[in-house]
Amino acid sequence: MTVTRQIHLPNPFRQISPIRLGSPISVRSPLLAALCLLTSVLWLGARAGAQTPPQLVVVVDQTPVIIKAPKPFVEVSYILPDAFAQRGNALASANKNSLLAWFIPALSLKEQLDTKLNEKAPRCRTLQVQAVKDMELARYDAKSFNALRDETLAGQSLPRISEDIVETVFTVLDLKKLGQKSGGQKILGTAELGPDSFTLCIAIGTEGSDQFGGRDVETSVTCVTYMLIKGKIILLSVSGPDLTAKELHNAMRLTREWIELLRAVNNAK
Repeated sequence: MTVTRQIHLPNPFRQISPIRLGSPISVRSPLLAALCLLTSVLWLGARAGAQTPPQLVVVVDQTPVIIKAPKPFVEVSYILPDAFAQRGNALASANKNSLLAWFIPALSLKEQLDTKLNEKAPRCRTLQVQAVKDMELARYDAKSFNALRDETLAGQSLPRISEDIVETVFTVLDLKKLGQKSGGQKILGTAELGPDSFTLCIAIGTEGSDQFGGRDVETSVTCVTYMLIKGKIILLSVSGPDLTAKELHNAMRLTREWIELLRAVNNAK
């Protein structure tokens, strides 16, 4: 089943009732006609300004889910369509997942737009929403979701990470090799950052490049969260541009805030 993305835009005239007057008003006077026009414009503008802000709604199978991100992140799929398509194609090739939404900080968006042709865009924190192909058509409840979590983590002796022990994790683990060879990744552990969800904290090394022919390995940290919402599972990805304890702590905090926000806007427990 194809996953579609829909933008619901407010109609500034949708809830405007017609003006009802007791008796016709003569507008033969140019001054009176101008005054009536001005009053109507101001009234319509005030009503339009009171409308609900646009919402991003994605449809997983046949279930609509409202997607919103914590401040200062903004959705950029329509602002950076080429970059969004590139990310979506990479995901589809890697695991056949669908990229539904992509958020970056507002200030980072300016840097992305200011990047000249053939220049490498600056690295920044990113938030992504994906639909998992193998789970898209199925419908889950809390019990079946917990069974999925147990199956996914079975056979892996992964430590449970909380936000207050992140420094200890980086002290114990040796992650230097990730910066020496591209394509490597290491699951640092699991985290419980919200109800009906589970998170994998992952360190990643990817090959970067510059305009002088350099091929440095860039390391990063990502929190990947399986979230059950409205009977469907979506995948939340929060990535930081550095492999540090501070960045992992920040990614975990953002993930926790994001889960709470998505449940609130979808009125889901």
